[in-house]
Amino acid sequence: MIKVIMDSTCGMTVEDFEKAGMVMVPLYVREGETLYRDGVDIKPAEFYKKEREGVIFESAQTNPDDLVRIFRPIVEAGDEIVCVMISGAISGSVNAGRVAAQTLEAEDRISIVDSRQSGYCQLTMGRLAKSMADEGKSRAQIVEALTELRDRTWVYFIMESLHWLYKGGRLTGAQALIGTIIQLKPIVWFDDLGRMVTHNKIRTIKAGKERLKELVLEMASYGVVSAGLHWADNWDEAKEFGDWMESVLHVPVEYNRVSCVVGCHVGPTVLGPVVVMKEKPKAKNRVD
Repeated sequence: MIKVIMDSTCGMTVEDFEKAGMVMVPLYVREGETLYRDGVDIKPAEFYKKEREGVIFESAQTNPDDLVRIFRPIVEAGDEIVCVMISGAISGSVNAGRVAAQTLEAEDRISIVDSRQSGYCQLTMGRLAKSMADEGKSRAQIVEALTELRDRTWVYFIMESLHWLYKGGRLTGAQALIGTIIQLKPIVWFDDLGRMVTHNKIRTIKAGKERLKELVLEMASYGVVSAGLHWADNWDEAKEFGDWMESVLHVPVEYNRVSCVVGCHVGPTVLGPVVVMKEKPKAKNRVD
């Protein structure tokens, strides 16, 4: 049997994991000296309330020992593992998973898959892995399918301020200061290497949303399999944008609340449309 594991940044709740028959790896956020397990000790509603009140959180990866404790009983039961993790370019969790597999001397039974993204993108990969595992597909077949799915799943995020990218270590202080002075609204995405990079800098949120719509239509030109929308503490705004997405994509939009860990980097007002496309687009690293 193959067990499917994902970390908490995929946007599923503890209850969602239980219903889906998958295993959750909670990552961490830190408030001062207090360490919380993402989605377990602190939920998005409380997290974003505190963030709006000015509380500064830092994200923290899981460590190999955590993963050894999760992996060990599965391996000892004779099962295999496919573990889909947040992008290894912005978190050390992928590497922690590989170290855990080495520690257990079970690298031939554990596949650590770098989603090179997070949220809905990661979630669709986990669901596909679970479906294929239930069908009796091999671990190698699952990993190959996940890699192909990853390459045709894109996401863009718009944020109200460069403040969050700076606090999350994605910008220098000088870049953030200049951007704040001229009130730039960043649109970011995950590039081919899974790095969270700036795609556009827009002067107003209104203009930023119009640019997001252009990017959604660009993704849709490759055919639409499914679509999602990331949101944080801005449901009304997300619902309005999601309704527009459904009107042009002609598929249901699944709303994915941004996890506390990712929220450290994007803030409470983020919007992030994602499209799973029928074809793999070209030139992903193109930036306007």
